[in-house]
Amino acid sequence: MMNMSFFLGDDYMGFSLIMFALIFTVIFFVYYFIFDDMLKKEKYTKISELVLLTKKFDLDKKKMNYKSALNGVAVINAFIIAFTFSIIDLIPVEITIKLVIGFVIMLSLIFGLYFAYGKKLQKKWGKK
Repeated sequence: MMNMSFFLGDDYMGFSLIMFALIFTVIFFVYYFIFDDMLKKEKYTKISELVLLTKKFDLDKKKMNYKSALNGVAVINAFIIAFTFSIIDLIPVEITIKLVIGFVIMLSLIFGLYFAYGKKLQKKWGKK
């Protein structure tokens, strides 16, 4: 991806924050509408993030509010994608190095954020 600082001058950080907000909003709404459609069709048992969280953190499916849990998943996924893009866009190195750094950032965020979210859900809807 081309570095936009050449065109924007010193205001590149502001542009990056706007891009973060735009990407976050778009990705969040895409996930929100996909998950909302799956909830209406009662296919929420096929959402891989929710299945993994339920199994790993021993969540009680009868107590769970699926809409609330899926909104959290949508926020986490949107943040991971937008944050990774924003950080990678700011680093002025070759594309191959950007891909490696992006992969490391994305995996770190996935493991860290989903672990924290799973612990939160476990306190809320965990089997006792």
